[in-house]
Amino acid sequence: MHAAMAFSGDADDVAQARFRFGPPDNEAPCALGVSGVIGRSADAAILLAGLALYTTGLHIELAIRRRLDPDPDDRMHSSFDGGLLVGVEFSDGRSAVAGRHGWSNWPAADQPVLTNRGSGGGGREWSSTLWLSPVPPPGDMVLVVASPTLGIDESSRIVDADVLRAAAANVEVLWPREPEQAQPAIHQPKLDVPPGGWFERALPAVQADEAD
Repeated sequence: MHAAMAFSGDADDVAQARFRFGPPDNEAPCALGVSGVIGRSADAAILLAGLALYTTGLHIELAIRRRLDPDPDDRMHSSFDGGLLVGVEFSDGRSAVAGRHGWSNWPAADQPVLTNRGSGGGGREWSSTLWLSPVPPPGDMVLVVASPTLGIDESSRIVDADVLRAAAANVEVLWPREPEQAQPAIHQPKLDVPPGGWFERALPAVQADEAD
């Protein structure tokens, strides 16, 4: 069992936690020259569209291609991950599966986290963006995918250690990251509500519930 990360409420702790869910905004990453088909069936394929390395993790771009138009109620159009399973395994045996951890339950700092950053598409095309943290250790990394929805069996692609090592030397830190600025509270403007109507009766009750 992995230890859960505890949050003290300190701004630095929150910032460090957030960095595990996305790339640092003060860096220019180095793209890895790795792409191609990871897994496929007769009518669909999962592609590795791109990898980019930062000092704190790896940005992963995946794509799905289909030979035929999907049905309107196809799961790919109604779920965040489109029925796509994604995982990674480091050279030291540590592993992570996308979407298995959140803010309230996730591994300790030395355990990898693979986060869904967004997905979308339509028809025969679909894309998925993921963030892997921390940076893979020395050695090959294995990227594993599967999609029972599309009839694609578990398949994998090895990202060579030499590629990762070469990329690490070319990540550019643009400037030291400045501390987070305190943001003022946002006050909603008073609504222009028609007098004597439903909104005039309902809004005070809704606002009272939100204040509780």
